[in-house]
Amino acid sequence: MTDKIYEYESVTKVSGEVKDDSFNPIIYKSKTKSSKQDRYENIIFDENGTISNIEISKELSSDQINLQNTLIKDYQFFTDPISQLVQYFIFQTDSKRLIIDGINIYELSSNKKNTEYLKSNNPSIHKGNAEVIDIVFPFFKGLYKENKKNNLKVITVYSFEKEKIKIPARFIINSKKFKANLYLKEYEILQ
Repeated sequence: MTDKIYEYESVTKVSGEVKDDSFNPIIYKSKTKSSKQDRYENIIFDENGTISNIEISKELSSDQINLQNTLIKDYQFFTDPISQLVQYFIFQTDSKRLIIDGINIYELSSNKKNTEYLKSNNPSIHKGNAEVIDIVFPFFKGLYKENKKNNLKVITVYSFEKEKIKIPARFIINSKKFKANLYLKEYEILQ
């Protein structure tokens, strides 16, 4: 994946289970390599969404570790960002848990918009009607930094249905610092 600011590569693996129309993660592993940094986050979740283990590549001071532990204890029940997106695309619902990505905790909320037609000259592989939702962030806290600001304003997702699954064809990410357009180039549904 490349954006207009800098090149980066991100690989994320999530394992979990579907229960009561909810995708609940058990293991979240993310590794990001960019021109600015290499980092990883590994999070192990208990069945109810509490965190049993969290590892990040960033070296933390004792104050940062205390802040992390306090926030995790105060907010208790979590999911990860990929599991929340799966939740949107399979069940069209928000998770009942806050999201943790290793460096931040936040809440996502989705607002449905009108369906739009994606023309054949758009860079994604999908041509045709796409459901559009805006994802906003009503709650955001940094795990290691007091009063950390969220630079993301809104993420607009264009998705289409295939075999009863909503597949994202396009993302528009609007940040205070940049605007990025991401397009689906290929996908495979495994049974």
